[in-house]
Amino acid sequence: MLKDLNLLPVYDSAEYDLVHDLIVPLLQNSKLYLRGVGYFTSGWLRLAVEGVTGLIDNGGTARFVISPILERSDWEAFRLGEEAKSNEILKNVLEKQVVDIATTLKKDTLNALAWMIADNIMEFRFAVAREYKMGSDYHDKVGVFIDEEGNRVAIHGSFNDTVKGSLNGEAFSVFKSWEEGQYPFAERHYKRLTELWERGNRQFRIFTIPEAIRQKFMRLRTTDQRPYVKPMTANVLPLTISEGLQNTFNLYSYQEEAIQSWISANCRGVFEMATGTGKTLTSLSAALNRFKEIGRLALIILVPYLHLLEQWERDCIKVGFNPILCSSAHKGWHIKVKSKIQDFNINALQHICIMAVHATAATERFAKAIKKLKPEHTMIIGDEVHGLGAPILKQAMISNTDMRLGLSATPRRWFDEKGTEAIFTYFGPVCFEFPLEKAIGKYLTPYEYKPELVNLNAEEMELYEGLTARIALLMKRMEDNRLDVEEELKRLFLERSRIIASAEEKLDNLLILLKDMIKQSREKEKTLSHILVYCAPGSHKKVLRAVADLGLKCHEFVHTVSLSDRQKILEQFANGDIQVIVAIKCLDEGVDVPSARAAFFLASTSNPREFVQRRGRILRLAEGKDKAIVYDFIVVPKPEYLPLKREIDAGLLKKEMPRFAEFASAAKNEFEARSKLWNLLNHYELLNLFDEKPWDIYKITRSIRGYDV
Repeated sequence: MLKDLNLLPVYDSAEYDLVHDLIVPLLQNSKLYLRGVGYFTSGWLRLAVEGVTGLIDNGGTARFVISPILERSDWEAFRLGEEAKSNEILKNVLEKQVVDIATTLKKDTLNALAWMIADNIMEFRFAVAREYKMGSDYHDKVGVFIDEEGNRVAIHGSFNDTVKGSLNGEAFSVFKSWEEGQYPFAERHYKRLTELWERGNRQFRIFTIPEAIRQKFMRLRTTDQRPYVKPMTANVLPLTISEGLQNTFNLYSYQEEAIQSWISANCRGVFEMATGTGKTLTSLSAALNRFKEIGRLALIILVPYLHLLEQWERDCIKVGFNPILCSSAHKGWHIKVKSKIQDFNINALQHICIMAVHATAATERFAKAIKKLKPEHTMIIGDEVHGLGAPILKQAMISNTDMRLGLSATPRRWFDEKGTEAIFTYFGPVCFEFPLEKAIGKYLTPYEYKPELVNLNAEEMELYEGLTARIALLMKRMEDNRLDVEEELKRLFLERSRIIASAEEKLDNLLILLKDMIKQSREKEKTLSHILVYCAPGSHKKVLRAVADLGLKCHEFVHTVSLSDRQKILEQFANGDIQVIVAIKCLDEGVDVPSARAAFFLASTSNPREFVQRRGRILRLAEGKDKAIVYDFIVVPKPEYLPLKREIDAGLLKKEMPRFAEFASAAKNEFEARSKLWNLLNHYELLNLFDEKPWDIYKITRSIRGYDV
């Protein structure tokens, strides 16, 4: 609603972008837009595309009173749109031309304008001077926005609806109908615009488009030269046929091998590829291969997070896909999806691309929107496919697609066999593997692994032991088929995990290491930078303050940071203006931080999906980066607890082993790293876990399904 906008009384082009900062948000929250303006060009629609599409999504309309001084191409678009109102065939052609209004407004503005006129979304009338004022031109600049509750915002200033107008020094005054002192001004502008639209005024008569055509009132513009390339004229509007797609990616041999493996598996399967090895480009190349072979393709891409939509969109556009983005942040997506699918099914389009976040794809609305897709022409790509195994997201794995490709460095779900089975049943088994060991050195940066052994203090150990004892009792009750304790068990496991994750000694050791690194940097006359710190939930503020107290410039990277701010933080991190990023989980998936050279793992997660992704953040290749360093804070038992608490202490060590085994196995200093835990593992008779991978350790050590024990 308009009331929700934080509107200023005056907007000056010296400080604000008048279109994007004022007009676009007003349009997005309106049901009716009234505009009186001297000069209008279709180019202005491209500037305000987000606002125009928002108005359409609201079921709104726009009414313009303008002078009949137009570009020839705009005039032809007006004529075509008006003719289409009474010519059903022409109107159908226009509707097919405008599959996605946002894209069409940007790339084929005149066709979009004609369609909106034909469909009464935009209405135009011309103000022509009465006889006694002959020679004068309509030159007003006023607008009124009205929402579905009847609230009004009036703007008045010097801005023409032209591209040139957006470059001039202009200003708008803003009046809100719900503000007592501003109501008379908003009401006055609304009344005079309404009266002008309906019957003109003392100075100007009003003509519809047909009347203006008959009276030949149109005059070609000779001034206000447009500073943009003139768009194609709207005289001829052929039915759109999709252009072919082109693979602009240079693939490595292993990526080509992955594609062939997937094709050989009847276009079903999962790419289990290390983080940073190009899963996105490989999967899009597979889609392009299918398009080339079958000539038509409906591509559905599912990604876990909103920020990944933008990343995937950029890569899709490079090859010719113009995806429709589907999420709670993209209004009217279901309408656009249905429209594109309809045109695809009647062969008006050769390819379409629909991209959704996992949560949106799992909704009934998404299922209904894509239900008319034909399986033989439809391909689905599931990015970070492990996420789709969650019970609330399984509905996103739609049935009407024959070609299915899952992507993940860790496709199996930790302690969730049913979810893992659901993923492989739907997508097919792993058809190509490219592990970290193969990628390091050529495609990814080598790294050193530094296990930092820490202990629980007396208080933490007491709490840990107490929770473990309660867990043991409840697990015994579960063995006796007492399922009523399941939720309590889950809570206790989480509480115990938090003790390990937030052990106080971790922060103490982190500060010692950072102080030493600062000292070494100063001795070499360098500045310490490009450091990531992964914290346990709830502890990042404490860590942030402690790191800042060392004199390091740092910033948090958590879910409360906006997408735009995240990008700025990463840019400042890359150039060294931010030396340390303190993160929780927001860097786990899909965020590239190639400049990072060292990472401190304070969060003791045993889930490979988390720690493998986190390690991957610092292994991206970057100029001047010959290696990365992983500091892993591993909680181990103290010697004094060994005699009496052997079973509990062994369990504590087992919990940390999956991450240790994975990190050590691919490190440059593998044997040095392994030596850190050899004595402890030997003492507890756990040396059999030394060479096991995380999933093997999981199978060996799990004691109850469904819980991270």
